[in-house]
Amino acid sequence: MYHKPNEKTAVIAPIGTSPPVITAGIDAIDEPVSDLVLLSTQDEQVLAGCQVVSLGLKSRYPHIRVHFEYLPFDDISSDDENLKFMAIAARVIKKEREEFGCGRILLNVAGGRKNMCITLALLGQLLNVDGVFHIVNHEVKLFNQHLERIRPTMMRLFRTENEEEKSQIYHENQEMFEFMLFPPRNEYELIRIPTLPYPVSFISSLLSRVVFDPYTLNKEDCSLLLHHGILEQNGNNLYISDYGAKFLDVLVGKG
Repeated sequence: MYHKPNEKTAVIAPIGTSPPVITAGIDAIDEPVSDLVLLSTQDEQVLAGCQVVSLGLKSRYPHIRVHFEYLPFDDISSDDENLKFMAIAARVIKKEREEFGCGRILLNVAGGRKNMCITLALLGQLLNVDGVFHIVNHEVKLFNQHLERIRPTMMRLFRTENEEEKSQIYHENQEMFEFMLFPPRNEYELIRIPTLPYPVSFISSLLSRVVFDPYTLNKEDCSLLLHHGILEQNGNNLYISDYGAKFLDVLVGKG
């Protein structure tokens, strides 16, 4: 992958109950990562995984800053929640670029709920990220057995309120944790999801025409936007649908 010298790279990833897909992804990218943002629900097992990932990376990659973005739901169960997730993810992508100065944005879609990962991958194309990746484990059955053996220790670490005690629990079980978090590279594959990012100028121009003068859209663009529910038509009148307005708000940062 092309990488400019001294360019900061952020990885953004939904996290579920299998935290190793996050840490294995950091290992497998094979380029310096400066920031990791975990999109997490409030589920206890997921939160426990966040803490273990944070401690594991602090031990192996202390230069990586780990950020958490907590979602207001455990799963996406409606169009509004899906748009809310998109808005959160879009805000995180823009924040990593503008506030933290990350020139490269990579998405790891191996963790979290399936619908979150699908939505994030599609959003990545629209916001012109630099890569979307998935992790596949060759020995998933054995991997899951080991994960379940260590889960009680993960939950004990999570429920311990004292930060020093958390670190102590991690270090007492460090070998077991790191065996889970950083499996040998030959046990899994990093798969690049094919994406074709949209040029920023095209998206900006399209949004401007949809919002301010949909009648300037060419026939093909107009037909596609009508078909996908962004625009609606009443006779000869074109207007943005309620869904389209919410979706466009996500893309321009108002969602």
